[in-house]
Amino acid sequence: MKFPVTTRILYVLICLSFLDVPCEILTQTFPILADTINDMNNHTLMTHYGITPTVTSISIMNSMITSSETVGTLLSLIFLIPMADTKGRKFLVIYMRSALLILSALCQVLSAYSQSAEFFIMSKLFEGLQHPLGTFLTALFIAECAPDKNRGFACTSLVVLVGIVRMIMLPIASPAVLGKADTWFVFPLAALISSFLVLIWVCRLPESPKWLVCQNRIEEAKRSIEYYHGNDSSENFNNVLLSIVKEKNLTIESHISLREVLQNDTLREGFKVLFSFLFFILIDSDNALSVYTVLLHKSAGFTTQEAININLIISIVFFPTQFIGTLLIDYLGRRPAFCIGGFMIFIKSCLLLLVQFAIYFFGANLITKIIDIIIACLGSGPNATGMSSLRILFITELFPPSARTSISQIMLFTSLAINSSLLSSFPLLYSWFPPAFFTPLVFTQMFFGIYLYRYMPETKGRAVCDIIESFDEEVASRSVSFLQEKTPLIRKRSNTHAFKRNSILNTSRTRALTFDHMLIPRRK
Repeated sequence: MKFPVTTRILYVLICLSFLDVPCEILTQTFPILADTINDMNNHTLMTHYGITPTVTSISIMNSMITSSETVGTLLSLIFLIPMADTKGRKFLVIYMRSALLILSALCQVLSAYSQSAEFFIMSKLFEGLQHPLGTFLTALFIAECAPDKNRGFACTSLVVLVGIVRMIMLPIASPAVLGKADTWFVFPLAALISSFLVLIWVCRLPESPKWLVCQNRIEEAKRSIEYYHGNDSSENFNNVLLSIVKEKNLTIESHISLREVLQNDTLREGFKVLFSFLFFILIDSDNALSVYTVLLHKSAGFTTQEAININLIISIVFFPTQFIGTLLIDYLGRRPAFCIGGFMIFIKSCLLLLVQFAIYFFGANLITKIIDIIIACLGSGPNATGMSSLRILFITELFPPSARTSISQIMLFTSLAINSSLLSSFPLLYSWFPPAFFTPLVFTQMFFGIYLYRYMPETKGRAVCDIIESFDEEVASRSVSFLQEKTPLIRKRSNTHAFKRNSILNTSRTRALTFDHMLIPRRK
């Protein structure tokens, strides 16, 4: 049986995955080495500022560490992400990200050597700057490089190596091994060395062929296609290049703002599909479960050690399912993958609400323990479908290249706002009335899930230009909604075909339409 992914794409995925190794090491130092970092904070307060450490002062230091990462992420969204259109995907994904990882690792090494929390805060700032480049732009880069039939596999498989690094760090970062104040420098030093080595390895990768076509660098795009598509490019090279050129020519402008996206019927529908999926997976209990997992397990009747053991066992058992998801997203398609994964997420939310009501009114018992374990399993189950990569796939498949940067920015800003709001509201609502936090999640997931079931297009294995053209036809064929008929402002713009023909999209439907001035309403 022939493996459905080209060897060249597998090689590129391995290269980019190894770039996540130093990133994951630097990310895990703070949560895994919490006691060692607290000792460093105590030393900094006493020796640098003459402040006697208290619970409040240590909390402020920890808050500064986490806030610096958030500030870095915001700065990256504002200043770095837009450079993907001007400097290129490779410049940010490989060169800029590697430079930020090297700076972050260097600051952590200095922090461990001098026992200085200031260097650690700077490290988290650089780590936050590279975060959107690693979690989002890398997936966008590989999705643009991969053949149409492998886009889902390429986006989904990047997360596999991250889990392996995390599982390795958990045992060796204990205080009995390398988690002491005089030995934890080994982790940022390993990240620093690996960042240099991986940069030397991956700097030879070509730029995204789609970005090169958008810059009219056709000869470089041809070489990039030959590299990334491997044997497939020799069979249908002209078709691949023509498809990318058609994708670029979907719009005349090289950059489209969010306002222009929302003014176009087809792009607005794609925007609604993307953000319905975003709200479905973000307005969920996963963030609370990941941060407050021990607290929720204890409320169901488990001890702290039992809660830790449950998380470890479920992580080990369900880790192989991530490999299934890399193939399933392309084999089944986007809609079946979402239906299976979305159903598991919705059932998990319903059971979580049910068990919180039971604990609040009747207390913890054997039934709440059993349901709690089922909830933990359902939380890991959607990874087997690969649906977590759909947000990246929808950006690359439902929008032309000129609109992807503006859509990406608003998506990342929205994700950051929702995650922060849910995490900050959880302690307050949970201490007041535990089911109050989980009740809205069930209804929002039901609403967005039904919408996605009705309107999510199937994009498996199709060229982007064909997806957008067929989506444009499908949107144009929909009947006028009640809102469009009854709202004067909307009716003025959309009550005739003539007003819809001024489209920023250059599709076969819009090219076929020509103005007929008899259709334009005359003023009386």
